[in-house]
Amino acid sequence: MKHIILAAGRGSRMGDKTSGMPKCLLVLGGKTLLQRNIETLEAVGASRADIGIVTGYRSDMIAEPGVRYFHNDEWETTNMFVSLTKAREWLINDVCTMIYADILYSPKVIDRLEQAAGDIVVPYYTKYMELWTQRLENPLDDLETFKFVDDRLTEIGKKPKAVEEVQGQYMGIIRLSPTSWKSIEEAVKLPMPKPLSRLDMTTLLQHLITLGEEVRVFPNDELWLECDTEQDARVNEKLIEKVKRCCI
Repeated sequence: MKHIILAAGRGSRMGDKTSGMPKCLLVLGGKTLLQRNIETLEAVGASRADIGIVTGYRSDMIAEPGVRYFHNDEWETTNMFVSLTKAREWLINDVCTMIYADILYSPKVIDRLEQAAGDIVVPYYTKYMELWTQRLENPLDDLETFKFVDDRLTEIGKKPKAVEEVQGQYMGIIRLSPTSWKSIEEAVKLPMPKPLSRLDMTTLLQHLITLGEEVRVFPNDELWLECDTEQDARVNEKLIEKVKRCCI
């Protein structure tokens, strides 16, 4: 299995913490988010040759040896999906995990993805409310729907009216088979809620579900962190010792 880390973003919502550098180079506990991501993959036996990084803003600053680089030169006007397409060479030939560069997660998630059945597989975080209450005064202001029946995703990415509509938190990790990538390439040719250039991954997943594609899910209760804002960085610094025990 190959692993594609999406690291094209500037991270403008991080303020001065990422001034002049990609968000993936934000340092938490002495290591960058990107370094921690790579070390997590290596902890489950991934070789650097099987790790790809999609760069964008200030790609000259990213210099991890031994990995494969892809580049989104339209990073400023496009979203996650366009960045992912830059690794099409891998996606059409190999089972791949797509991973956001601004998350920290347990190696056990990758182990379970290796073993999971299905062409599209999405892990979800079960302890999201504990984390969201540290990030925001009203978690529902930021949370999105995540609904499933058995292990089949039925809804994602919409504005929830109640916490019961959030059965888990999308983690920014998806496993895709070559078969599923072919289906995705056909699906994005059809009318979608957002233009292709601005397509994010949760909107894509909902689009696929609407078209009848099967998206399987599984729970993760190991520590998971997202670093999207300055407040996230402050919260995550307090949790960094747990991150070290979980992810390194």
